[in-house]
This record gives sequence, C-alpha cells and structure tokens, in this order.
Amino acid sequence: MKRRTALGVVSAAVGGTLLPLSFATVAAAAQGRSARQAPSARWEFDEHAGTVTREMASGAADRIEYVFNDARYKPDSDPVRRRGVRGRALYFDGYSTVVTADSPGELDLAAGFTLDVWIAPYAYEQGIDGKPQALVNQHDPDAKTGFLLGLRRFGQIVFQLGFGTDLIEVRGAADRPAVKGRWTHAAATYDPDARRLRVYRDGRLIGTATTPATAPVLASAEQLLIGRHNRPSLINGEFHANMYFGLMDSLVIRPGTLDDATALHEHAEIIAALPGHRLPQPDLVHNRSRYDGDRHRPQFHMLPPWHWMNEPHAPVYFKDKYHIFYQHDPFGPYWGQIHWGHAVSTDMVHWRDQPIALAPAVNSVAPDGCWSGSAHVDGDRGPVLFFTGGDDSLPSGQRTCLAVSSYPVDGDTDLPTWTMGSTPVTEAPAGLPAGPGTAWAQNFRDPFVWEEEGVWYQLTGSGIVDYDGTQVTKKYGGTALVHTARRPEGPWTYRGPLHHNDLTTVPEPGEVWELPVLLPLPGPHGKRTGKHILLVSPWWSAFNPDAVRHTYYWIGTFEKTTCRFTPDHDKPDEFDFGEHFTGPSGFVTPDGRSVLFSITQDRRSEQQHAQSGWAHNAGMPVSVWLREDGTLGVEPIAEAAGLRGKQLARIRQTSVQEANRRLAEVSGDLLDISAVIEPRGAKTITLAVRACPDGTERTLLSYDTTEHRFWIDRSRSSLDPDTRKGVHGGTVELDGGRLHLRVLLDRSMLEAYVNETNSLTSRVYPTRKDATGLRLTAEGGAAQVLELDVWPMNSAYGTPVTPAAYDPPRPTNVDALPNHDFATGDLTGWTVISGTTFSDADITARTDWGWGGPFYQAKTQDDPTGHHLWGFNADTGGDQATGVLRSATVVLGGDGVVDLLVSGGNDPDHLYAAVVRARDGKVLAKETGRGAEQYRRVVFDLAAHIGEQIYIEIVDQATGGWGHINIDDVNVPVRRN
Repeated sequence: MKRRTALGVVSAAVGGTLLPLSFATVAAAAQGRSARQAPSARWEFDEHAGTVTREMASGAADRIEYVFNDARYKPDSDPVRRRGVRGRALYFDGYSTVVTADSPGELDLAAGFTLDVWIAPYAYEQGIDGKPQALVNQHDPDAKTGFLLGLRRFGQIVFQLGFGTDLIEVRGAADRPAVKGRWTHAAATYDPDARRLRVYRDGRLIGTATTPATAPVLASAEQLLIGRHNRPSLINGEFHANMYFGLMDSLVIRPGTLDDATALHEHAEIIAALPGHRLPQPDLVHNRSRYDGDRHRPQFHMLPPWHWMNEPHAPVYFKDKYHIFYQHDPFGPYWGQIHWGHAVSTDMVHWRDQPIALAPAVNSVAPDGCWSGSAHVDGDRGPVLFFTGGDDSLPSGQRTCLAVSSYPVDGDTDLPTWTMGSTPVTEAPAGLPAGPGTAWAQNFRDPFVWEEEGVWYQLTGSGIVDYDGTQVTKKYGGTALVHTARRPEGPWTYRGPLHHNDLTTVPEPGEVWELPVLLPLPGPHGKRTGKHILLVSPWWSAFNPDAVRHTYYWIGTFEKTTCRFTPDHDKPDEFDFGEHFTGPSGFVTPDGRSVLFSITQDRRSEQQHAQSGWAHNAGMPVSVWLREDGTLGVEPIAEAAGLRGKQLARIRQTSVQEANRRLAEVSGDLLDISAVIEPRGAKTITLAVRACPDGTERTLLSYDTTEHRFWIDRSRSSLDPDTRKGVHGGTVELDGGRLHLRVLLDRSMLEAYVNETNSLTSRVYPTRKDATGLRLTAEGGAAQVLELDVWPMNSAYGTPVTPAAYDPPRPTNVDALPNHDFATGDLTGWTVISGTTFSDADITARTDWGWGGPFYQAKTQDDPTGHHLWGFNADTGGDQATGVLRSATVVLGGDGVVDLLVSGGNDPDHLYAAVVRARDGKVLAKETGRGAEQYRRVVFDLAAHIGEQIYIEIVDQATGGWGHINIDDVNVPVRRN
C-alpha cells in the first residue's frame, strides 16, 4: 500500500510571449479607441513542463493540480500541454486538472472588468446539478458574490457576477456555443455605466443582461480556480463535477469594459497575427502514453485511450475492417454522460482509436446520453448503428434510435463520422402487451439488431410488469421485446416478447434483461445446427448483490415466423465463473463464427478509479459454438494468437515436478499459457500465476478431479487491503480424462478457459514487482503434463509495452495499532469515551449497506472476512446518535505515515477520524466522509511527530441525514519498545 506524502511546489520552465493574445498590438488605441488597461492577471500556459503555470502580471507560480503529479499506480508525470493558438496550451482532462491561484490581482469590480480566454472543448458536461463548467471563477454562489466565466450544456457560454443581493447571469445564444474540437475566443465584460453584462464569442456579441445599480462584490475569501467550479458537485463521493474538459490558452483578467467594436477589433487583430491568418487545428487526441508504466492497465485488451468505459457493443465487419463501439464517459473514470467510443481493427485484436462516434446533443433524440445498442451493415451505405437515446424529458426516458456514417459521401472505411437520425426508431408505449403483463416502458433499451432474408429484427431489453397507471404493482421477470421491419428506418412492427424468465422460479436473470444477444450456434466444424444462444445481463430496480456480476444464457431454437425463442433448458446457465464478465454483445463474422465481446469489470473503488485515471476494459473476444454433446463451446478467438511473441516455454510429456522446474525460468504479467494435463489420480491440479518467489502474492487456478470443479483463489493475489479478493468457480467435466487449460494474463486481467466449455474472467492487482512467476502443482497421484506452452504477449495498440511502476516497501521494524482493522469482530483495543453511537454491534463484515452498493472495506490475510466499523446502527439511534471512540495510545514510529479508510457523512467539524497528540490533545490531522458509504483511503504524513505518543479518535457529533461515520484498516506505524 503506497502512502503519499505532502507535495512541495516545484518549479516549471516558463516561456512564451510577454504579451497576451488579447493585447497583441496597440493598433486599436492608435486608431482612437480607448487605451486598453494592463491586465490584473494573465496566464499564457506556455510552460513546456512542470506542475505550475506562471501568472504573468505578478510573476506568481500557480500550482496545477493533476492526478498524475503524484501518481498512485504509475510513474509521476506532468499535466498535459499541447500547441495553443500561439505558443502552448494547457489540456484540462475533465476531472483532475485545475489551476489554483490566490486572486485576480488588483481589480476593482465596481469600475468594470473584462475576462477573455481561448478554449477548444473536447466534450460538454451535462450541467450536473444545474452548475456550469467553470473556465475561471472566484465566486460564492450562496453569498451571491464574485464572478464565473464558463460553459453550460452543449457549450453555451455563460458569465455570472455577484452583487451580494443578486447573482446575475448572462448566457450566450444557444446557437452560438463554444464548438467542440475548435478554438473559440470567449470574452465577458461588466459595464457599470450601462449596468450591463455582455458575452462575446469570437469578437461578436452573443448575450447581454441587466445588472443592479449597486456595485458587484468580490468573493475575496475564495480561491481563484481555473478549470473547476468553486462549489463543484461531488460524484460518488470522489469526483468533482462542473470541470472544464479541453485545451485552454491565454486567459486574461483586466480592468475596464469591452464594447462591441473593440471586441470585434481585438479578435481580428489576433487572427491577423497568426500564420496564414488562420487559427490552428487544436490537438485534442488522447495519447495513451499518459498511462505509461501503469502496473495494472491491460496492454493487449481493447480499452479506451483514457477514462471510463463500460460494455463494448455493436461489433460489425465492413470492407475488411472490424469496428467495435463502447459506452464511454470522456470526462473521467466514472459512470455518466454516456457517449459512444469507437475503435477499428483488421483482426479483432489490434486496435486503432477513432473519434467519439455518438455524443449527447441539443435538440436531438439523445440529449441525455447515448446508451448501448448494436450495428448491422445496410448494403452499400455501410453499417447503421442502433442505440438507446436518453431523454430525461420523456416519461420513459429512453427509446431506440438510429445513426448512419458518412461513408456514402467520403468513402472512409474507418467510419470516423456518424450522424444521429432526427426521430426514434422504436418506443415502448404504456400498456404494451407482453406475455403475462405489459412491457416495462421505463426500462426499454439496448437494441440488438440483425437482418435475415430481407427482414430486420430488433430485440430490446425490458421487463414484464403489471402497472396501475402510477406504479408497478407486480414484476414477472425480464424479457427481450421483438420488432421487425423491412428497412432500418422502419416502420417497425411489434411482435411481442422473445422469451422471459419467471421471477418466482427462475430469478437469476433479474427483473429486466439488459443487452440481450441472440446468435446462431455453428457446429464444431462451422456447419449450421439450427440452434441459437440467447444471452442476457440481469438488472434489478433496487440494489442486488448479484448485479453487474453475471451473464446468463440459454441454448434453444428461434422461430422466425413467430419471433419466439424456445430454450432447451428452463434454467439458464452462467456463461462465466469469475463474476467479472458482463455486458455481452455479439455478431457473426464473415467466416461464420459467432463471436462475443464483453466488458471486464475491474471491481475497483471510486477512489482507485480516480487515482488510476481509467476504469474497465473489454474482454478478449470469444467464439461460441455447439459441441457434439449439445453443450456450449467457448474459446478465445483464433486471432488472439497473433499477439504472441517468441515462445518462452514448450514442455511435452513430463511430470509436474519437471514441468515446474522448467517454469522456474519463466515469468511475466503479459502471457498466453496453454496446458493439457492428465490427472492420473491427482485430486487437485493448480497453476499459480502472478506469484512472488516467496508466495506472499499469488493467484491460484485449480481443478478438483473429485468434485469436478474449477476455481480461482485470489485470497493472496494482492497485499493491498483495498483490492477485492475471493474465491469463484463452477462445475466443469474433464475432456476425455484430460484438463485443457488456456490462460490469458494481461497485467490486472486474467481469463481462463477450461476444456473449451467454460471461461473464468477475473482481476488481480499485485503490489510487488516480482509477482510475475508461474508454478504448477498437483496434490496426490502422478499427474502428467502432456503439453505446456507459454508465450509473451504484445500490445494491441502497436506501441511498446512499458514496465510497470511499483511502490517502495513499507517499514518493517514497527508494530500495528491494536485491533487496527477490527478483525476481532468487536471493539477490543478501543474505548468508548462518550455517547451511544459506537459499540460492538457496529463492527460488521457486511459488504454492502443494503440501499445502494458495496462498502469496499479492507480485506487482508489477517481479516479475510473484512470487519469494519459501520457508524450507522438503527437500534442505537441511527444518524441521530452521537459519541466518541478512541484507540490505544501508542508511540508513532517508522516513517510516520498514517492511513485509514473513511466514509460516511461530510461534516469536518462534527464528524471525523483524527490523529491526536496524547500530551496536549492537539489534533494533528483529521478527515471526514464525503457523503458516500464507499470507503476511500486517506493518508496523513506525520513524519514531524515521530517519537510522540498519539491515539486515533473517531468523533460523531453530527445528527440528521448522513450523521454517521465509518472506519476501517487504521494503519499506524507503532514504535517497538
């Protein structure tokens, strides 16, 4: 576990011009216009490196906060710079980049002032909690003071100014936004004589507002922030919303008022001074090198260039290229603001990133999100996309929609440009009949479309309910609704439910089916069998411990005339044993294979996502077919072998002991492993991967020949207590008395395929650099290794695979705080100082809080069940109860770095965990929750207090909503006597 220390300000190379772009010449003054006043603050962002940017008027070095300034899982790296309008520009990444300054300099708001800046947005935020994305602000919206220049939804430029009694806002014309992917010159001014606010885009007036007669008030107690709102909304207790995403150049704050003629002239001056009198094309392409050295980020699996993805979908083949799309939040590694990412390949394993295919857009069928769907080729015009359009103004909030590429016009087979249709394809009206009830109109999404013999078929995930006009009164189960048409645009005819599960007898597929996929199953040699596979992802309306963990399938028969699916077995089978394979999508390749794509959930906490800068990746595409015994065959696509490097091991016809001796020289975290083993009386056969020489970290893949069970054991896969662990598996029969095993290992990714009948997808996050070994063991008998091959794997993106970065070791000459992780299951070692909120009853091993999701508490070898202190206990007053809890008093030793897990309410004055100096009761450091139950780890560098007696105090003096605090895994380096 890496402890982080306080950062000092480091210097940066400062270059660039002495004059901002807005003051490129003094021609305007020479022509009789009023002389422009010198700026009170100015940032050119011309630095080439470093973690500060120079404010040119005062010479101050302002810190640039950025997630990788002090990276958790990779080497440190500077904020991203790119070419600007002139000189350099700073790239704001949408969730972590922000410049912090003290003030706008010597500025008298009452005399009028002007802000102007060059921006090239990459994406628009959805206006979370009604707040704009802040370009620059120093304001207190509650006190109605200060100023903000920013963007509202879809790039609308906005200027706010506080007068103490009023917060006046002027919005630019909605049809004159700051356009994505282009440089825009945004300016705003306060004119006290005219009592007007004005905003300009590229020198032209686009909005005005009247101000009070009183003078505006500066929010002098607030920091001036560039790129983030002064009062940002907090997402999932971890991510700041209302942040700018894109390039920024030449931000100027100056006294004086800007009029229409001057604004136009200033902009014209800037353009005239540029080479060719044209603005450059902003470079907004994401560079994967941002993550170089990340020890967990996969290298040969498909994943976006940065930030968050969920299920890949809409695989399609066209003109010798495979295309895959995926759910994507460009703003950060968290769920929300859903776009369609896009990648292209010639072999389904080597990928090239393409521009975002679909994005929420104003006055479109999808203003609130472009959710999952599918693709199919429509003759000469190429693939068409079917997607779920999010529109929160609708009663249902969603419907299926269509998008087409520009291929018929530009002939570009990379299909980089897509246009959404202006009308929906299908909707679910209230009362749509569906088997025993009606379709659940509020859950109507994820179209899966194909064409056959001139008929287009569309499956849409939904559920079947009884509805009394105001609420659901009964839930029958999930379903896929069928529509048919003669052309993609329709008209589409409703044909009823394809199939559904009965919650009373078959609850596993959930209340709603998401991402239904229906594919033909070829035989072992590619011949048609007449059978299909129907795959679904279960969804529940309330928290369910099995949510986003399983994919279920039936094998059966699809009747085209009735549009019904008849399964060969009532209960569905689980597709993957690892609880990480979800969100299937599929298609039929040109050579007749049925291939599935999936998302591999990474099971990391929100804090880990924020620290790493990315979330989730696709699984290796798999082929599915019908085996001769009528069961499902599963294996990685044959093209995966094209990623192999020079073979590391080739072992034939030998004992486990001899194979293991030869494996001693083989290691790696990017491997393809293939084995065929005869048990010959062995009870268990185990392959250890990502193993340290001393076994402190290792992941075990085992097969039990007696119970016919294959499983993964991750209980020792990582020394990081915040990493998810556990044992998962399922029943698998041997194949002709042999165990066939294929393992793909890609940093944190692990995919195992056993006997070509089942897969097991999982994640492992070792902390040690030497956790790369392999070891084969057998318990009992005389197991024979018939074949064992190991290859290194190359990157899917054509760039060199970089080595991972690992944390320095922790001090070992220290003890631990007594019962630091509540492993005893009670408060042993802790003392209740006052109140009723803390007791033995608050120590729990619950993994979720019942109304929302997982705690993600620590799980260690000493406490594998994960005990923790949950401060909410309904039997003792819930949020109304208060109290104080104290640890034993110890002497701080080691490196003096203390860390712990904290969650719960956000009230730093009344609700917190603190490190307290014993001799005088001084609080040395403290942390509250963030209005979320999911734990986040906080770190206190108390090296200055090594040798002093301290204790941990947990304080709950808060009542009302979120009036509780949760604590786990308090790590204090205790000096030994």
